[in-house]
Amino acid sequence: MSMHLSLPKPKACPDCGSDPVFHRREYWLLLIDLILVPIFSFFSDLAVSLVPHSKNRRPYLGIYELFAFFHLGSFLNEYDDKTMLLDQVLWDEAKKRNIVMREFRLFGVPTASFVAKYPDGHRISFESYPTPPGSGAGVWWLDTKSVMKKHFQKRGIPVARGGAAFTLGGARRIFNKLEAPVIVKPYEGSGSRHTTTHVMNNAQLEHAFKISQQITPLSIVEEELEGAVYRPTLVGGKLIATIRRDQPQVVGDGIHTISELVAEANKNPKRQGPYYEHLKLEEANLAELMRQNLTTKSVPAAGARIQLHQKINWSVGGTTCDVTDIVHPDNKELFEHIAHVLKAPVVGIDFIIGDISKSWKEQKRCGVIECNSRPFFDNHHLPFEGQPRNVAASVWDYAGY
Repeated sequence: MSMHLSLPKPKACPDCGSDPVFHRREYWLLLIDLILVPIFSFFSDLAVSLVPHSKNRRPYLGIYELFAFFHLGSFLNEYDDKTMLLDQVLWDEAKKRNIVMREFRLFGVPTASFVAKYPDGHRISFESYPTPPGSGAGVWWLDTKSVMKKHFQKRGIPVARGGAAFTLGGARRIFNKLEAPVIVKPYEGSGSRHTTTHVMNNAQLEHAFKISQQITPLSIVEEELEGAVYRPTLVGGKLIATIRRDQPQVVGDGIHTISELVAEANKNPKRQGPYYEHLKLEEANLAELMRQNLTTKSVPAAGARIQLHQKINWSVGGTTCDVTDIVHPDNKELFEHIAHVLKAPVVGIDFIIGDISKSWKEQKRCGVIECNSRPFFDNHHLPFEGQPRNVAASVWDYAGY
């Protein structure tokens, strides 16, 4: 029988959102990451270039099997309630292709480590998603926002103006050179943890910087771009799907109050779980309404979109809409150029723009806010609006074993 560990869970945190982390641990991990990742990445790339690649990746398979033999780990043949949705869609697609996919768990804890056996007998191991033989993981700075920005600026890729600061004084110097509103966020990470938008003055900057510094030694201070957040996902350098990530919002009709509009929106069957949540009118929502000089009793004009939260996560009522078919050719070309620069087999780009159907060259304050080497492409499989896109199929096609 394999061993199982019961791990402590971090406390709920409004600045972490639906996926809280241990603040102190996150801080030290990011500090170590900031120092060591460039060094380790350099030598890792060097080793990959010098050592021939094994198609079957037998050493990794052997390690998993060794751990399982000594009951330190086990293989999961079917996903369960601990399996991330991202892994579930990949698993479902594998079954369609008669690929036997199993997850390796260390002490019963999910590790995002998998093995797969193809119908012809080939076996592979991979983390998060399969990749072609010999493919790398991308440039070392792919997930490091501050470094990514510098590389993108040199290449003419649009990004928000700003910089990174270790101290409040440094943050103020950056802020004073920018045009408000400004956003403050950790230099690395995802899920909008400890991120503050709509920063207009030094008092708000100080508060936002303190929030960010709870989990990171280095904070990004940059101009807030204008428009919705779009997530194009690229596989093998090709744009496969794009969604618009919408903040929790209601659309006015000139008759009903915001409170009534929220109640009506919550009747939508897709908001009954398990993926999309009900809209809420809690402290953070009321603060966002106040920022817009509104209350729950306000009656928005017909067609007016009223934002209910700064974040776009599903857990706070955010939604997604597939827009793959209307992406402007210039924007598609830009996204594929970014994937080429990043050298990543699979990458998700968070891009803010006013209208994805128009060229980025014609729109102000648009640009990349971050990139993800392990994107949650399951979002494309379950859009709140629009056509689902089977990105998992494209990933298995690209792996090409």
